[in-house]
Amino acid sequence: MIIGDIFSGRVGISDLTIDGTREDLTEGVAERVRRFGVAFVPNWLTGSTLTSFQDEFGEAFSAVEGREVEPLTSTGKDVAEHYGQTRTGLHLKYHHGEMLQKALPRTREIFAQEWMASVATSFLGKPCTLHRHLVLCDDFKPRDEIMPYHYDEVGTLKFLVYLDDVDRENGAFHAIPGTSSSTRRLRESEWLRCDDVEKIRTNVIESFSQEAIHAVYGQYKSFLLSRAIAFEAPAGSLLVFDTDTIHRAGTLAEGKRCRVVRASSYRGYWP
Repeated sequence: MIIGDIFSGRVGISDLTIDGTREDLTEGVAERVRRFGVAFVPNWLTGSTLTSFQDEFGEAFSAVEGREVEPLTSTGKDVAEHYGQTRTGLHLKYHHGEMLQKALPRTREIFAQEWMASVATSFLGKPCTLHRHLVLCDDFKPRDEIMPYHYDEVGTLKFLVYLDDVDRENGAFHAIPGTSSSTRRLRESEWLRCDDVEKIRTNVIESFSQEAIHAVYGQYKSFLLSRAIAFEAPAGSLLVFDTDTIHRAGTLAEGKRCRVVRASSYRGYWP
């Protein structure tokens, strides 16, 4: 006998959403990330702030046009130090400090807001390293998935901003709320298994059997995937998430484009 149904305990996008103008934004975002693994702030950037952010993104890619692009690894992982290839486009990675300040002063200012530091310390604890990496992603090559459902090799708190209006045809971010604690155990076991970033199996649905998924998450793949939420939202919207939450970047249809900027924060001191 089955008790309950497929809708029992389901988390909706309204549970994850918070108004970016609220005075308790820090607490609201941190609470949602701790509880669900993801928080959503629609229309976080608007008007001239959003426009300058988009302009600086374009200027950054124009500045490196014609330079050699670092390829993906033999296993398809993206470990480029600065200007790299992705499965569906290109990215630019900046480390915090002088390089970021010179190249992206407006972007750095946007990501230097005090409330972000407060969210990071609330979730990651002290010490932590805020926005150690800032990555500009420009995806324009059509693919069924920009990135399949996965977790990151290193546990991270990410702040991700859409630079385009995003829907199910141009790379909407998807997440499965409530999966972070189970995924954290899986990630740790993978490191203990092989201690090699190239061999860590991060693509959860593709890499593990139905039985393994049920053992870790208490559900089979189809039920787990039925809990996923797609974040279709206007340019300037913000997502804050624990990368142990199973997540993906969705379909990129022919002729579509998806531009995002994401910043990664880590526990402890990351030089």
